[in-house]
Amino acid sequence: MLWPLLLLFLVAARSVRFSDQEIRDAREEVKEMFFHGYNNYLTHAFPDDELKPISCTGRRRADRGTLDDALGGFSLTLVDTLDTLLVMGEEEGFVSGVKLVVDHVTFDRDVTVSVFETTIRVLGGLLSSHVLIEDRGLNISWYDGQLLVLAEDIGSRLLPAFKTMTGIPVSRVNLQRGILPDEEQSTCTACAGTLLLEFGLLSRLTSNSTYEEVTSKAVKSLWEKRSSLGLLGNTINTTTGLWMTTDSGIGAGLDSFFEYLYKSYLYFDNNEYHVMWDKAYESAMKYLEVNGWFLVVDMYSGTTRYPWIESLSAFWPGLQVGIGDIASAQSAHKNYHALWRRYGGLPERYDITRETCVSGFYNYPLRPEFIESTYFLYKATRDHRYLAVGREVINSLQKYRVKCGFASIQDVETGKLEDRMDSFFLTETLKYLYLLFDEGNWINTGNYMFTTEAHIFPITLSWHKNPKDSPPPLTCKVEKVDHKLTLPKSSMESKNPKNHPMCQSNEVPATRSRLRIRGLVLDMLSTVNVGIIAGTRESVIGILQKVVKQKEPVEGEEKEEKEK
Repeated sequence: MLWPLLLLFLVAARSVRFSDQEIRDAREEVKEMFFHGYNNYLTHAFPDDELKPISCTGRRRADRGTLDDALGGFSLTLVDTLDTLLVMGEEEGFVSGVKLVVDHVTFDRDVTVSVFETTIRVLGGLLSSHVLIEDRGLNISWYDGQLLVLAEDIGSRLLPAFKTMTGIPVSRVNLQRGILPDEEQSTCTACAGTLLLEFGLLSRLTSNSTYEEVTSKAVKSLWEKRSSLGLLGNTINTTTGLWMTTDSGIGAGLDSFFEYLYKSYLYFDNNEYHVMWDKAYESAMKYLEVNGWFLVVDMYSGTTRYPWIESLSAFWPGLQVGIGDIASAQSAHKNYHALWRRYGGLPERYDITRETCVSGFYNYPLRPEFIESTYFLYKATRDHRYLAVGREVINSLQKYRVKCGFASIQDVETGKLEDRMDSFFLTETLKYLYLLFDEGNWINTGNYMFTTEAHIFPITLSWHKNPKDSPPPLTCKVEKVDHKLTLPKSSMESKNPKNHPMCQSNEVPATRSRLRIRGLVLDMLSTVNVGIIAGTRESVIGILQKVVKQKEPVEGEEKEEKEK
């Protein structure tokens, strides 16, 4: 009886084993896809911010209402995409792109833009390209730090957004006039808390501490306003510090706040962010997770607000890989993969109880988060089934290929397309997809960190060389809240918290140092297998164990849960 099962296993294993030629073919196909979009942007849209791939024209402000807050008339797609050219080995194209930016981009414009989007796409793109010129040893005779000058210019124009009573920046700022009188005094948690890496690096490169100080203050101000459960809301008033929306999750409005707590701890050797991250992750896993799905809950009671998940939350498995929580990452990734196979993309919102898209959120704008997590899981496991997932993604994206690029999906159920190609498609989606099939890429063999926009920051700068000792070890206790949801049978796989991979040991060895923890960045963000230190290549004991501070039960929490 075992032979048929064994044969079936062997056949299944063989079916997800990619040959070297298949990997090369996939890599070259992704590269061709990139240049189909990039070259058409340069031909039909530059110097506009984005490309309309169906009509073959440039996208300018006012086409999409508030969605256009990312556009500022500063050639967004070009600035955002430069380092992808280096990833794909196109140094000549990169140098040409840098020259275009230096010659044409200016920020002295009377335009109001998103602080968040401008930081992660524009400031991050400029900083990444600047530091990589030196890191990659490029000899550009005419280059004299012009990208850093532009980075400091845009950074200084975003600073007025932080002039609020709480230190939490407003979501939009005018590049010439600062905060306008009629500007809304509100922002989302991710919008205000996902600025640390870019502003912090700008401070280090310019010796101006202001940029790092204001973003650090904003994060701490947000953190102080968390609930007793360790959860944060989605939208906050920047003047009063009161929560305007108390929904808590890992999707839109909160997603990259978690990401930057962990990455900022690692990149800047800041233990305060480390403590925040540990508590934030513990609360997220306790109150948000249900069988690999992460729901939207009330930040004060922890009870379910909405039984839906969002496409933006698909980044989470990749972040879990970074802390060694591979089993949980695989569980969540499996759910997102099932959605991808059903729709050929991830709808912006999906109701897991009704197994359908949430009304009004049927679109898929070619987001990168699922591909990002697929890439990190492959780097951690070397399991070829993740290459197979990547192959599926390529096949799906090719269906959205149009004359001048790749069109977003307006409705995943009908397949209707939209004349839209956001800059992050070239910057993130195709970058991660390319790296998935390029084992020997310099990113995959070096010391680098990805920002939330997949910009590349070297982990070889001065403050990375002499890390301090880690704080005392924290204890691990994984608790789960029963959300009492009726899920489809296929989603009801039971899990025993005692077997949670983060609780294989209650303590992390006291010998762990920040240098060793920083080595894990390369697993989480780009380079080596989990459990191996980049640079020293030494094994790390306890690297697959999550460090979580044990929290005491909140008084009245059980009673409030029953009342809900």
